[in-house]
Amino acid sequence: MASSSETNPQPLIPPEPSASTPQEMYRTKSIATRLTEAEFAEVEVAAVKAGKKVSEWLREVALGHVHAALEEPTDPVLLAEMMGMRSLMVNLFAKASEGPISSEDLRKISLYADSIKEQKAREFLAQRRRQTDTK
Repeated sequence: MASSSETNPQPLIPPEPSASTPQEMYRTKSIATRLTEAEFAEVEVAAVKAGKKVSEWLREVALGHVHAALEEPTDPVLLAEMMGMRSLMVNLFAKASEGPISSEDLRKISLYADSIKEQKAREFLAQRRRQTDTK
């Protein structure tokens, strides 16, 4: 009589570890690298400024880089233009609700949109980074 493991072979690929498995609770892998004295001093200063041990700081920076690479990139120029268009549309609709728009009104609204678009894009990206950092 065949045992159940012979009739139902187990997959060779282990299942993905969950957050509660011992594999996730203990760090068992390490990565070694060599640095010059100057490089090590830079890393050490950065870790101290962050209030962390060098190994903690390196882990966070490495994983942060990996996770950042997985995020969808945002083109700051395109975002600025979209923010300018948003400002232009909102102000045009607001002015149009008051009556006809003169060419002077249109020029002022357009200049205003151009003057704020880059700042609005920077604010949007900073807010997005803060939201990502808290996750």
